[in-house]
Amino acid sequence: MTTWNGADYSSSLTVLIGCLEQIPCLRDPNSRRLCLDLLASRLGVELVIDELPTMRTHLIGIVQACRRQHPRALYIFIDVIEQMEPGSLPVRRARTVVENMAVLELVPEHDRRELLALLEGCPGERIHESMRLAAGPTFDLMPDEQRPADVLAVLERMNARPDGVPPLLLFVEYLAAYFNDQRAELLRQWNDRQAEWMGLTDKVRAERLREEVTRPTAPKDVDACLVIRIEPDLLDPDIFTATHWRQSDPYEWRPRRGESTSGDLAAIRLHVAELVTQAEVSWGKDARTIQIEFLLPFSLLSVPVDQWDLEKEGTLPRPLGLHYQVVVRSLERARSPQWHREWRRRWSLLKQLSAGKPTPEEYWMWSSGGTKTRHLTVLDAKLAISKEVVSLVLRSAPKENDPGEITVGLRTGVPVMLWLRADSNRSAFEQEVKAMSEALPELVENLRKLRSRARQAARPDGHVGSRISLLWDDPDRPVEPAGPPAAPAEEVPA
Repeated sequence: MTTWNGADYSSSLTVLIGCLEQIPCLRDPNSRRLCLDLLASRLGVELVIDELPTMRTHLIGIVQACRRQHPRALYIFIDVIEQMEPGSLPVRRARTVVENMAVLELVPEHDRRELLALLEGCPGERIHESMRLAAGPTFDLMPDEQRPADVLAVLERMNARPDGVPPLLLFVEYLAAYFNDQRAELLRQWNDRQAEWMGLTDKVRAERLREEVTRPTAPKDVDACLVIRIEPDLLDPDIFTATHWRQSDPYEWRPRRGESTSGDLAAIRLHVAELVTQAEVSWGKDARTIQIEFLLPFSLLSVPVDQWDLEKEGTLPRPLGLHYQVVVRSLERARSPQWHREWRRRWSLLKQLSAGKPTPEEYWMWSSGGTKTRHLTVLDAKLAISKEVVSLVLRSAPKENDPGEITVGLRTGVPVMLWLRADSNRSAFEQEVKAMSEALPELVENLRKLRSRARQAARPDGHVGSRISLLWDDPDRPVEPAGPPAAPAEEVPA
């Protein structure tokens, strides 16, 4: 954390005052008084500010009063000015200066040291979950791995809720709710002192009584998920863009988007290996399992992603699908909301199936084959009547320019589809799928076991287990808004 000395602060104050002097609403005394009235309304208390003779001295007095009389006053003052001068460049510059002035931290240094001492030895997952609850949607923009000191620094600089309660105080409340010992009492005493100084005692104690500030029971076994979307470049079909989402929240589906990368398919394969390594050593290291889902367009659905190597520079081939549950998902369906109602309905039927019990035959359909219009029309008609079908076995693999059967399945909402990527071994494929069809809820894991048998065969790459693709498409796990991607926004000159 940056420490500011007197010279640093004086320099930053000079820059800040210079920015404020350029803001029209602060040049007029009446407008300045209006801003101070709005500030008092937001804070719930009126600051004591001397009426100094010049604009510059008055602005210095306002800044000093904000800094000394209320921990959030200066941030809120900038918010008020922004309401008066929306889109103003000097306001944006002033906000940047304020955010970089470490002397304007939320709590005094001795109180921060006391809180860090109370956090010592606290399990990382409890700090992580309390931070998620306190930060709300902003949590998705934060790094996964953070020290307690970094967590406090981030929370201190976040905007307070509309009722004025800072996220740092919420964090302490959520964290205290985990404990039933002396630590919980000490955390609440610390929070009470801060709330009293900020004039928020009633609001913080009301928050303590709210239903959501109870001790959450985290699941013992947490499953992580890595979703990787791969799309071809619109101008160069040999270049692809991969974007990933990481899911490890034990309470709900809250995937966190990572950075995108572009390159040819070989480069994307290496990037996927790096993502898996990151999962194993950081955000997914404590998970019971890590599932890998590839969100792909029609043209890539039959790419053998389950056979991609999980090590970037490994000397021994180690297919992803052998060590992880690997499935594909449909990018077209994710972006076609008109297909979602039936998709959700059929998926709800799948979720009702009990593990360990035989799956009814009517939940499966085997395509009779053919990509001609007549064959596809027949398949569409069958699925329109067979509302209980949740899994479709394709007669042929989706082709890049002629998706055929899979398009019918996607449009009619079938969430699970299997196909053989090769023209040979059809009888072996059907035999293995029939064996796995008796336990549809365990299909993903049973396919992983089949891939293991394939690697133990005399000719692993020719074994049917190395040539099966599984579309396992869960509508309850979205990673992007429904509908086609929006056109890039036109930049507006500053």
